[in-house]
Amino acid sequence: MFKSKSSLCSRLLALALAALALFVLTGLVRSSAALAETAQTTGESTVTTGETAQTTGESAETAGKSTETTGESAETTGESTETTGESAETTGESAETTGESEAAGEDEKAKAEEEAATKRRSTILAIIGGAIAAAFIVLIAFTHFGKKGIANKKITASQLTESALMVAVATVCSLIKIDLPFGGGVTIVSMLPLVIISHRYGWRWGVTTAFVYSLIQLIFGLDNVGYATSTAMAFGVIFLDYIVAYTVIGLAGAFGNSTKGIVNGILVTFFLRFLCHYVTGVWIWDEWMPEKFFGLTMTSPWIYSALYNGWYMLAETVITVVVALIVNKNVKGFFSRVDEAM
Repeated sequence: MFKSKSSLCSRLLALALAALALFVLTGLVRSSAALAETAQTTGESTVTTGETAQTTGESAETAGKSTETTGESAETTGESTETTGESAETTGESAETTGESEAAGEDEKAKAEEEAATKRRSTILAIIGGAIAAAFIVLIAFTHFGKKGIANKKITASQLTESALMVAVATVCSLIKIDLPFGGGVTIVSMLPLVIISHRYGWRWGVTTAFVYSLIQLIFGLDNVGYATSTAMAFGVIFLDYIVAYTVIGLAGAFGNSTKGIVNGILVTFFLRFLCHYVTGVWIWDEWMPEKFFGLTMTSPWIYSALYNGWYMLAETVITVVVALIVNKNVKGFFSRVDEAM
């Protein structure tokens, strides 16, 4: 029905993918520049530490000279006793200044090392995010332009209508959220409609439908992008927390329409979504890491992100699997393939 427009849609999608690829490349270039800046900052900190040590040595030498002068003054006259006291006081002040200089130098060095480690971690995670985004672009391209891609298939009105309805249902369900005591929240099986579409029309169409849903979620969550402190971090929030995280749910239909295939599809795709949130949790949201979580003292963003995101994603996964099994058992053919040619 819409076959006459497939060529135009294919060209528009190709342009969109090209723009997306350019954006990813720009993010990687910025990340490399940040890594080089980190190395330069580390070098400057080392030089500053050396200068501090040199100043400390000079202060110690001055203190030694003051002590020698004090001894000579004590031997010369009785009046030099008073001078000796003053010199001793000056010596004490010099020693105190020396200690403060050493402490300040150590603090500056520790701070520089911490900043360098944070920048290195951010750069590494930015590169990982870029690689995930690049893989996502390849997936979308394969979905649409492969041998059995959507661009080469006839899309029916009923397919578009059912997909739009499922996206709408998923969006409404995502707005009904139950907040959990340790952070995060569980929705009313908001991902299940996307899983169903993937089983009914194939994973290629499922990925496309889930991609549309991810854009809607991005619009609702634009405020979160404002927390990013750099272009690379904003890129991470947009792609990993929204576009890639929700689009991968469309792969659920690739595991078959049997009961086992339905369960495996949900488990695998929800785990992929968890990985996306896990990376951004370490990379971007570590600044909001509390001192204690689950009764444990939090010192590593890797552990905090695993606990925080794993907690609500596990609950979401279990609820979705249970409801999917109930629906599959009581509603005949709901997960069955509508068009085996897709």
